[in-house]
Amino acid sequence: MADVIEHPDSAGQPSPSQSPVPVPPAYSWPQGQPVPPPRRKWRPWLVVAAAGWAVLLLVITYVSARDDVPTVREQHDIAQASPVVERAIAALVAAAGPDVVVELSTPRLEEGCELSLVWEGATLERDVTFRTRETDDRPLLSRIGLALPASYRATVRPATGTFRADAGEFVAIKGGVTDPGVVKLTASTGCRPSSPDFAVDDQPLTALPIDGEPARVLAALGVTDRDPVNRVTVPCSGNGSMHTARSVGRGALSASLDATLRPLAGADAVVLAEQPDRYAYRSGPLSVVVEAVDGEIRVTTTSVDCTG
Repeated sequence: MADVIEHPDSAGQPSPSQSPVPVPPAYSWPQGQPVPPPRRKWRPWLVVAAAGWAVLLLVITYVSARDDVPTVREQHDIAQASPVVERAIAALVAAAGPDVVVELSTPRLEEGCELSLVWEGATLERDVTFRTRETDDRPLLSRIGLALPASYRATVRPATGTFRADAGEFVAIKGGVTDPGVVKLTASTGCRPSSPDFAVDDQPLTALPIDGEPARVLAALGVTDRDPVNRVTVPCSGNGSMHTARSVGRGALSASLDATLRPLAGADAVVLAEQPDRYAYRSGPLSVVVEAVDGEIRVTTTSVDCTG
């Protein structure tokens, strides 16, 4: 029931002509509910400071993305990582020295790796294979590990014949002894963002002397049915380039590989593999590998023309 206030007359008694006036109850906040805090007004200087901070963060992000060294693999795409892979292969060839047979592989670009839960990426890999005498494969691994720059942090395990190194910018080198006298090392980018304009295409644009070497070897073996030459190239660490040319022929051999190829190699050549189905030698900057497999004669020749 509402409170009633009675107005007294001059004698202090209620006037009979006046009726009581109802007064609404005073408002109070419902019990059990928190009282909301008073609204705070934004001060102009806070708005200006927040806007300035946002602009500063954008500038720092842009400069960092443009100039800083990548801190995660996903910051460099395949096109940016490809030169690092080539430098790694060149460094491995230089570290192996001039007394081993060298083979460069065709680069492999594999799409569809999982970059994140939403995005797919690509992986680029290149191999280099060294051939030496069967008893020298593990010493060769150790020599490569010692000759690489300290920044590669090479790790060699002679007991297991394995090798690991870091070429920088998240390009890893792994591999080891695959067969007696054979060492295969792979430089890999790991999963990276794809590059729309990047393609693996090492087909020769102009003829080089190395392109004629597989045909010369196959002709000496009496093989006339042969495929076109495929060539891959890697820049040297200093000046020059290294090239591997391949071709496959078909036919029966009229003589053993040793009887035919030793005179072809020359007196200064170092023969590093001499088997009924495989022959490999190094003559100066030229490496030659011949394999007879399932009626095919596979010839791989590599020229390492590096200076500086």
